[in-house]
Amino acid sequence: MGDVNFLAGVSLGKIQTWDYKKSSSITPISFPGENSGETEGVDTLGIISYVAFKGRWVGKFHDIQKNIALLNALADGNQYTPSTLQSPFVNVTTTGDVLRTGIISSNTLAATDKLTDNTVDFVALGIQEGDVVKNLSTQATALVNTAVVDTHVLNLDTDIFPISGVGYAVTATMNVKILNIDTKWQLPGLSYCDYDISVIQVK
Repeated sequence: MGDVNFLAGVSLGKIQTWDYKKSSSITPISFPGENSGETEGVDTLGIISYVAFKGRWVGKFHDIQKNIALLNALADGNQYTPSTLQSPFVNVTTTGDVLRTGIISSNTLAATDKLTDNTVDFVALGIQEGDVVKNLSTQATALVNTAVVDTHVLNLDTDIFPISGVGYAVTATMNVKILNIDTKWQLPGLSYCDYDISVIQVK
């Protein structure tokens, strides 16, 4: 059993909404010189790609609290290096204009240690070694264990598709830095916690 949504290796449980945007911001820059008193600034345009998503952790209180603590510790740090965000909802263009797109679909053929879907081009989606695959029927997960060389077939490190016609999800990965994390515990029982997370995409 396993999750398919992760941020820096921390389980994100079930993602409920996903919003990927490119935001523009105007930054005034001071312009020193003889007439600087008459010049307010020069506007420059910066484009920022970010993801805001909402989801829910369900389970034991201490397990959820551990996930929250790990993400808060990461967000409160300097984040000198980017973190990985893995999800079927990832749909971004990364370095080299390679499209990285997660997918949710159904397999068309059962084969040992493989995911086969003749309706999907895994190469065009940019699926890579290390991406996570989930059987949506059994909830079992596996990793893509070799670079994708076949358009319709992924080699997996575990046999999780013994039959065909089963729903699956495959993650893609983007590098991010955390902007904000908000959590809200739900009663009764504190057995689930809703969250809002915002991240900025980095190369």
